[in-house]
Amino acid sequence: MFRHEGPSRSPKTNALVAGYLAFIAGFVNSGGFIMIGSFTSHVTGSIGRISTDVASGDPGAAVSALLLVVMFFLGAFGATLLIEGHAPGRISQAYATALLVEAGLLSLFIFVAGLSQATHPRLLDAEATILCLAMGIQNSLVTRLSGAVVRTTHLTGVATDLAIEVARWYRWHRAKLGAFPGLGVGLKPERPVPARTVLLTTIVLTFVFGALLGAVLTMRSSRWAMVLPALAVFGASTLAFLQRGRVKPVEASLDVRSK
Repeated sequence: MFRHEGPSRSPKTNALVAGYLAFIAGFVNSGGFIMIGSFTSHVTGSIGRISTDVASGDPGAAVSALLLVVMFFLGAFGATLLIEGHAPGRISQAYATALLVEAGLLSLFIFVAGLSQATHPRLLDAEATILCLAMGIQNSLVTRLSGAVVRTTHLTGVATDLAIEVARWYRWHRAKLGAFPGLGVGLKPERPVPARTVLLTTIVLTFVFGALLGAVLTMRSSRWAMVLPALAVFGASTLAFLQRGRVKPVEASLDVRSK
């Protein structure tokens, strides 16, 4: 699962890794929101917060929200440096190290949340930076691993791509039946790629399931719910450490539909 990057990976492997990590991101995002009032698996909400805080004349809150964005960025930046600086033939160990750091950050959050018992919004934002850093690491490593085919920490782009694929399936089947509507006549329907539809659906479903489970468990056991994603990431890190093998050069494409 962690021996190969980019085009050398199979669709099935991409779907397995994507589903696994999307579940973790959904869990952390919803669990973190319940505990500290911030979404941490993406930066969209934080940018919205910055704008709102500036408009309402609360510079302290705006700076805290900006720090969430910065920490997500630093997580992605650091993970990329780690992975792209790996020694030849040790790519799986590079991913294992990045995953181990992510698991360590999730564990650190559990410790800090229990130690502080904070209720002040700015202190809660400080705790949220730990989760943002972890999610930045995850988004970077899975993007690098898949050759920019997979994103697991947010659903906006994934939902859009899935809608495009569903529309393509609709047009293709209508054309096969000879009942294609007048709109778009002359444009030959493009046959969808089943593996891509499966991948996108997997990400959406596992993220949503992780979010639901994260919300339920966090409501019942507070910070201890984060033990589950921490152990899950640690398990993925252990698997990567046990793998060996050289990889083909990455030819990442930002146009995921080409896959």
